[in-house]
Amino acid sequence: MPETIFRWRSVAASVVLIIGLVLAPISIAGLWATKYVTNTDGFTQTLAPLGKNPQLQENVSGQISQAISNQLQLEERIDSLTGDGFISKLVPSGQIAEKVDGIVGGAVHNLVQSNQFASLWESTLRASHAKTVAILSGNSASVALDDAGALTFQLSDVLGEVVSSLTNLGIPGLGAVTNLEWDVQIIQSDALPAVQRAYTLIETYGPWLVYVSAGLLIAAVILNPRYVTRALIGLGLVTGVSALAMATLIADYTGEHLFSNLDPAVADLIYHQATGSLTGALTTVAVVAGILGAASWPISTILRRRQGTQREQVSRTLAGQ
Repeated sequence: MPETIFRWRSVAASVVLIIGLVLAPISIAGLWATKYVTNTDGFTQTLAPLGKNPQLQENVSGQISQAISNQLQLEERIDSLTGDGFISKLVPSGQIAEKVDGIVGGAVHNLVQSNQFASLWESTLRASHAKTVAILSGNSASVALDDAGALTFQLSDVLGEVVSSLTNLGIPGLGAVTNLEWDVQIIQSDALPAVQRAYTLIETYGPWLVYVSAGLLIAAVILNPRYVTRALIGLGLVTGVSALAMATLIADYTGEHLFSNLDPAVADLIYHQATGSLTGALTTVAVVAGILGAASWPISTILRRRQGTQREQVSRTLAGQ
């Protein structure tokens, strides 16, 4: 009978340990999501610093400058006025267009580097996220999907506002710049119910699921003390692999699907800014658990030997009876 009890406790400990390890990265991600994904303040505070990021500013500046240049087509307009005569040779249209593009580019660059752009970036993030939360939570009486039936982050509004701020340059046709593709499409209407359920699960279970996972790991060790090393090493492995997946596979998938309208470098920048805290948390847990697991190996060895001795003593006692 004692041998059977030992065996069943070991089986129960193994099952509880596996469930706890599976839940570990999910629970950490759930806790992170409730603070930085589903919470408008947390989400905005996480991505707002990008408004002052030189790489993002350079991309925005270049895209807007190119869009304005394509819209104005100054060289073609000058050629249509001067033709191939003496005036066109005296004042080359290409040089004039280049100088005007330089002036526009400088004005765009200065504006994008200003606090006005940073403030605009932050307010756009907050407005888009608030709309997203309203739709996902079902509180969308005054908020709806766009005409294409999609939930979209209206980042193009940032570019449009920058263009509007440049109208004081007095260049005709500037307000007609509309070919600015910067929106991030979150979901289509057919996927909305599934995403709403996921949002509800995160909001409901995200804050405390991590305690369930920790409790299961502790229960496994209580049921079988020699599992302390397995629990710690296992925790280090699952969280380490999860952190690696966040930085590689999930990053690539997000860039190809969610951020397909953005420049790859900017998409990568936004993704890692948004998920950096989660990747950092998973990595920290993996390192700490790995160190503790290695340190607990001698203890686990002693416990295994002690448990084996106890089994032998029990068996001898029963045999003597």
